[in-house]
Amino acid sequence: MLQNKLPNSIKKRTLVLVMSVFAFTSILLGIVGVIAANHEVEELFDARLAQQARLLLHLTNDDINAGKDAPTFVYPSVISDFEQYDVSEAGHNYESKVHFSIWRNGKVVVASDSLSIKPEVDDGNGFGYADNGAFEWRTFELKTSLNEGENSRIVVAERSDVRDEMVTEIVLNSVLPELIGWPLIAVFVWMAVGVGLEPLKQLTSRIKLIEPSQLKPVNLENVPQELVPVQQAINSLLLSIEQLIGREKRWIADAAHELRTPLAVLRLHAQNAESALTTEEREHALKQLQSGVDRSTRIVAQLLSYARVESQIKQNTPLLSIDVMKVTRRVVAELYPMLWEKRIAIETNSSEDLLLYPIEESHLEIILQNLISNSAKFTPQNGLVSIDWSMDDAGLNLIFKDNGSGINESDLSRLTERFYRGSDVSGAGLGLSIVSSLTKHYSCNLAFLRNEPSGLIVQLKFPL
Repeated sequence: MLQNKLPNSIKKRTLVLVMSVFAFTSILLGIVGVIAANHEVEELFDARLAQQARLLLHLTNDDINAGKDAPTFVYPSVISDFEQYDVSEAGHNYESKVHFSIWRNGKVVVASDSLSIKPEVDDGNGFGYADNGAFEWRTFELKTSLNEGENSRIVVAERSDVRDEMVTEIVLNSVLPELIGWPLIAVFVWMAVGVGLEPLKQLTSRIKLIEPSQLKPVNLENVPQELVPVQQAINSLLLSIEQLIGREKRWIADAAHELRTPLAVLRLHAQNAESALTTEEREHALKQLQSGVDRSTRIVAQLLSYARVESQIKQNTPLLSIDVMKVTRRVVAELYPMLWEKRIAIETNSSEDLLLYPIEESHLEIILQNLISNSAKFTPQNGLVSIDWSMDDAGLNLIFKDNGSGINESDLSRLTERFYRGSDVSGAGLGLSIVSSLTKHYSCNLAFLRNEPSGLIVQLKFPL
């Protein structure tokens, strides 16, 4: 919810958040300052009241003992108007906001003015409050005993609003500069955020310069720590896109290369069928044309399968354990018509009834389809293909055998090369290359051996 209410700009959003935190902190500090200032002012003024009371006790000792009937007022009346007095040198307009009175046996002896201020508690020393009907006063009372059972009392009072005014002045003097400085702070924060976001602007400008034909990595000098993952992620994405484009270009080039000759042959067969003089020649040309179409279809299927495999093996998805024997039986059943044309027998064996291994089911199907299809091309009539699965401490093992024409020892290392064909058998030469790509994805060890007296052995060892 908060994200939706903030400005849709990192710079503005940062400014709003920083100034909000600053304002909240200032208000909080102001509240704490009011409480602390009020406490300190109260203590300071209370100490002054107590000090004044004790000082007055010593200074007015003669007046107390004189026992005068009429009180002596320091000022003839309450100072209510500042303009009536000349206080430029020896006075202050706050003099009317403080009061003291000295009492002897319940009568005023000396007072600062004619105000009648008596503490609410009349039977003890110390601090208290009084109200004369107009203002609330903070008081301090000091009682002493005289001769012959008489007593005196000194009352020093100060208006409470004076203290509140003092606290307000202290807080305003501390908070007001901050309030005035907020716009200036906002300007500096805006400039600081702009400087802090400068590397992001540089990164954006570098990305804009990237051309689809030249996906060069983005490299910035003195990259901030926060932008290092962003730069790495962008470079990783550019590398992946470059590899994808490269695979597509290779696939297009390979497809064009592999289909150029078959298409030319198809055209030639079509021309032969068109120019045939006899029915036998036309039928022969049409059969050759049909055979060429089948070969082109297989080439296209293998090219598409290879492109699909290259894209799939880049994905890192969690794998579930599957029953490899179940998948093997299904693939054999699907390809059995192709084997039956040459009366090739196929055997599947397993060391256990249930073999579970974490592998993508479609990947295992592609491996088996290519191995079986490859064997079907090179195995003669009434041949034999065997698929043996086993599990040991090292992992899952597959031994694939056929008794076909085999291959020379020197050519075994070239079987996984793209478009390599050991003979003139139709195909694109991609089957075993696809198997190699998939096995590398699973860190599987792929090996080719000669099967004596003839044929090929393919060994796959999938690690645990």
